[in-house]
Amino acid sequence: MFKTYRRIAVLAAFVPAFMVAQGAHAQDAGAAGAAGADKDKTAAIKELLTVMQADQAVKGQADNWQAGAKQEAPLVLEQVLVENKTLDDKKKQAAVEKLKKNGAVQRMVDGAGTQFSTDAFKQDALKAHYDAFGKYYTTQEIKDLTTFLKSPTGQKFMANQGKATQEIWGSMMQKYGPQVGKSMRDAAEKEIAAASK
Repeated sequence: MFKTYRRIAVLAAFVPAFMVAQGAHAQDAGAAGAAGADKDKTAAIKELLTVMQADQAVKGQADNWQAGAKQEAPLVLEQVLVENKTLDDKKKQAAVEKLKKNGAVQRMVDGAGTQFSTDAFKQDALKAHYDAFGKYYTTQEIKDLTTFLKSPTGQKFMANQGKATQEIWGSMMQKYGPQVGKSMRDAAEKEIAAASK
């Protein structure tokens, strides 16, 4: 699992836009076609992505996003119930009990984020890599990156980049996380005190 995070970090370090939104993806289709026409560049990108083990990084990212969707699923169910305009509070409460008993929450969790595990997602993610590398780098630069990543220093970079990134953001979260939490709690207490007057 840690190797997957490391590969994701390496990809993120080199690809400014890890994923391309569907709308932008469609708009860039013409540019991607031009990049696709350059067989040398396409072959260079393919070699770079192989060295970077992009397919495993895509799978790791998909697994992370799917896990996030599964975590959010009960909250989405709750939010949809709260926002429902056709049920009064009594019917909503009855629905909560029924949803708990009939396994709806588990079905929501089980079905959440399944799009991330499809072949279509994998193909689109890899195509996004080709598009981004084709857009931001020349063929020679791509070859230079591949040469670098195959070198001992490049291998060390790939082996340690995930740890370095984790250390950087971990230290930032340790420093700022408690501050943000306290600030949010203080603001909530202030709001509740004001509302209870």
